[in-house]
Order: sequence, then C-alpha cells, then structure tokens
Amino acid sequence: MEQHDWEVRYQDRYLLTDSGTALVWPFLNVAKGDGPYELFLDTNALSKTQWVDQLPTEILRRVVVNPWPALMEQWLSNPEFRNDSTQRIKDMVAPLADRGVHFRPSYAREQTTLLSKNETLWRYQCSLLFPYIAIMRSLMREKVSPEEALARLDTFVHADVPRFAGSVMLMALAVLLKSKQSMKLPGASKPAYSYLDSFLAFQPAKKGEKDHINIPYLRNRSGDLSLWYAVPTLRQQGYDFIGEPVLVTADNVLHRVILRLIPPVLSETGMAGFYVASDELHRELQARILKAARDIQVRRSPGPEEIAPRLETQFRLAQEWCERPEEKKALEEAWLEWCKPGIGVKPILA
Repeated sequence: MEQHDWEVRYQDRYLLTDSGTALVWPFLNVAKGDGPYELFLDTNALSKTQWVDQLPTEILRRVVVNPWPALMEQWLSNPEFRNDSTQRIKDMVAPLADRGVHFRPSYAREQTTLLSKNETLWRYQCSLLFPYIAIMRSLMREKVSPEEALARLDTFVHADVPRFAGSVMLMALAVLLKSKQSMKLPGASKPAYSYLDSFLAFQPAKKGEKDHINIPYLRNRSGDLSLWYAVPTLRQQGYDFIGEPVLVTADNVLHRVILRLIPPVLSETGMAGFYVASDELHRELQARILKAARDIQVRRSPGPEEIAPRLETQFRLAQEWCERPEEKKALEEAWLEWCKPGIGVKPILA
C-alpha cells in the first residue's frame, strides 16, 4: 500500500455492485491500486455472494477472500453456528468456492480451532464498543441541543477511560446529524441521519433484541461496526495484508455514511487512526467532530492492572447514561461476562 499525504476521494475508493454490496478501500490516504486485493467480508457479503459475479474482471482475477469478520460475528451471536462450526463454515464458503475462490481443504477446521480457542478474546474485543454504543443510543434519544449533547460527550472524553477516537467522532457525527436530519451527502438519495437512526434503532426480530438496550443489541451493533475497525486494528497489530485490504459489505450505514465520513488513516507508525473526510461535510461540521476528539492523546499500551479499572469506569459511565434499570443491568453483565474475563488475554494462533 502506498501512503499519500493527501486525501483520496471516496468515489475513487468505492465500488458499488449491482446487488447493493459495496467494496471499500478503507484508508483515506491510500488510493485503489492494481492489487492483489484481500477482501474482508461481513456476514451479509458472505451469505449473499452474487456480488462476486458482478466484479470487474481486473479485480476478480486478483482477489483473496477473507471471511474472518463474518465468521467471528457468527461465533459470538449464533449458538447453532458454534455447535457445528466446521460444517457451517464449509457450507458458508461453498458458494464462493463454486465461483472460483480458493480455500484450502483444512480451512473450515482451522477456523473453528481459532474461533474456539480465542472466544474469551473475541468477546472482550467485541465488548470494547459496548459503552460507546449505549452512550450514542442515549445521545440520540435525548431531546437536547447539539451543544448540550456535545458538552456531555466532552465529560466522557475527559474521564480516565480508554478512548477510541473513531468512536468519539462517530458519536459527535450522530449528534450533529440529528440536528440536520434532512441533510444529504453529495450524490446521496437519502439523508445521512436516516442511516444512523436505522442502525441505532431497536430491532426486536433480530437475534434476541428487545425494545431497550440488552446484550444482543450491544453485540449486534458492535458486530456491525467491527468491519470499520478491522483493517486499522489488524494493521496496528502487525498483520501482513495480502496486497490491498478491501472491505466488502451491504450494510448501508457502513458504506454510505461511516466509512465515507470517518475513514481510517494509514500512518507510518501503524497506529490505528481516523479522520473526517474534508470533501464530504461542511467545514463547520468537520471542525466540530474533530474538536470532540482533539484532546484524545495516544498513550502507551497499558498493562492489565491499568486497563481494568479504566474499562470498569467506562462501563459504569455508560450505565449512568441509560434510563432503564434493565439497560444498566445489561451493561453490568457485559462488563462482568464479556469484557473483564478477556483483559490481558493473548491470542492463541495455533
């Protein structure tokens, strides 16, 4: 990947197939190149594979498919998948194999081993976004001005908690779009706010969700956002991409709003970073979003004894934003059963 010191326009990093699945070259300062391309798939892209047939030949012949984000989401949310994961993985990748995508014979068994051995770590990583999701949902529910909402958000940013700049920017974006609900991005057919509103809405028919924040709601929304974080996180952890990383998703809030407005930035240090695309939003909105995250400083990676109390504080603060007792209880359960057991756990790769 060639890193630039300028922004690459989203339309030059974006390909929408006829079936509605999008391919996104995620880094703001990295242009689409000649490949090869490592495609990271979410669950929708893995379950509905007609998009493969719609790829330009020059891309199709140079792709390597990596469905890991989808497999991890299934492991965390689907008991039937966990009970028979090797066969399920074989069945899930079969349509891709039929279209010429190569998977080694032992692929399904190897992925099952990785998933099962690292479940505590996957639950921990998934839970890191839970407080942000709960707070963002509360910010969208409250009938306050953007100034009041951003002031409340500022108190959270300045607390002694782990702070993810991308998530803080996303919360600020949600607050500001709430006050501009009719605003459309250039070339868009629907207002940007409508996608975020739909994303944060409760969906009782979806994998155990109810009409309030609960563990399935937090898990599902974190799973949706995980593709946004996947590539910069892997880069920070030293992952060696097979050519150019490309995200594949049919999730509208991701490819029409979040990846477009708050993309990751490739840095020489490899640290995960995010920025607000300057040619997509009015300069005033961009400045207000960046201001929300301006005081976040990169700190050295803390040990388990330091990170544990900070994470506990973060979950406690998120509880304070919730109105209903069952929502507070869900966050307490998430801290005790999802986050706390995984602090300090290292990945098992074999």
